[in-house]
Amino acid sequence: GNQFVLGQTIEQAIKRGRAELREGFLYSYDMLGEAARTDEDAKRYFDSYSNAIDSIAKACKGDVRKNPGISVKLSALLARYEYGNKERVMNELLPRAKELVKKAAAANMGFNIDAEEQDRLDLSLDVIEALVADPELAGWYGFGVVVQAYGTRSAFALDCLYGLAEKYDR
Repeated sequence: GNQFVLGQTIEQAIKRGRAELREGFLYSYDMLGEAARTDEDAKRYFDSYSNAIDSIAKACKGDVRKNPGISVKLSALLARYEYGNKERVMNELLPRAKELVKKAAAANMGFNIDAEEQDRLDLSLDVIEALVADPELAGWYGFGVVVQAYGTRSAFALDCLYGLAEKYDR
């Protein structure tokens, strides 16, 4: 597990990964934990992601493809992240996600939406499209999406993401 879990805090992870960064390796740092269960959990996850972006940004210079990044689970940003709550997702989660994405873009670092379960794929793609379509992100090519390649809907997801990348020139 130490190969993939570099530390209990973002500072520990960055410190432990420095040698590999100097050798040309990159990390997309991820927070362990799957989902917010309460609004307080979502606030803590949002703050943790925001602080992690600040910490990671210190190592970012030049080309976004040569900078470390962060992976974010949408389910961490809102309790009850499910299709039945789509309106709440778009009204509450989307602004939180946009704030984090724009912060990462300002640091010229990678920002990846981490994979979620198949039953959340349609909702995740709606959120992803809203983020990718934001005109303030034009010219920044650090947005990524983690796809569960073994999933039965992965080919659909990849086709959809490819279409979004073409449509919005991302």
